[in-house]
Amino acid sequence: MTAPRLPEIIDPGWAIRLVQGLEFPHKLGICERLFGRALARHGVCWIHTAAGLPWKLDLASPSDRWIVYGKYEGGRFLDWARRHLPRDGIVVDSGANIGQMLLYLAQWVPQGRILAVEPGAIATAWLAECLALNGHLPVELIRCGLGSKSCQMSLSSNGTAELHGSGNEIRPLGAGETVDMRRLPDLVHERGFDRVDLWKLDVEGFELEALAGAGELLSRQSVRAVYAELAYGHGEQIRGCLRAHGYECHFFDAAGGLYVPRELPEYSNGLFLPRW
Repeated sequence: MTAPRLPEIIDPGWAIRLVQGLEFPHKLGICERLFGRALARHGVCWIHTAAGLPWKLDLASPSDRWIVYGKYEGGRFLDWARRHLPRDGIVVDSGANIGQMLLYLAQWVPQGRILAVEPGAIATAWLAECLALNGHLPVELIRCGLGSKSCQMSLSSNGTAELHGSGNEIRPLGAGETVDMRRLPDLVHERGFDRVDLWKLDVEGFELEALAGAGELLSRQSVRAVYAELAYGHGEQIRGCLRAHGYECHFFDAAGGLYVPRELPEYSNGLFLPRW
């Protein structure tokens, strides 16, 4: 039996390699102006990313090109995670998509585990390809959504294909892709874990349902940090829910320090840490 053929991996070029390891203001926008058009010509391909790993990306999409230039989004959060995650950390990446955050997080817990939770069939298959080529990463890919109970629901596709399911919506069972829904504590306990060091919660407006299903973990503060998307008009509700379990919402300032915001912007991401 012949070994599987490895894909051709594109070298982004010396200029991009130079800036991949640098951090400076407006980096993604500047790189997009300098390199975006040339990268876009490659379309879907394998390329060396700023995270130091080869990954399959659609370079016709600006958001995929960002992964080549540097940290996809939440650079200050990723810097925080690198400092604070233990090497044997347990991370839940819910809404893993094609691995935009996982690229970094998985490298920082070499003796731990990443549970990459993604309900969409296309994004799951895409991420599975990338993980197969990077078999050293401690990642378990779980195709399901997170909710308040175990059941089946429908995933409605919103937006164009290059968004890889970003903007999808979970709805009652009906039209759309049928997906299994699970509670976070069930996934954690089935694997023998007694804590989660970081829960990245980005499930396209279904965050409150996912939090409702995780109450028993949150009430014991067995989740040591939650990085949640605060959007779709649910930001204050998410903050209130996590406050009830003893977590406070923090934002990052320009220097990477933490502060507690008085008001939440319409769209933001918050890092929730235990108050006690």
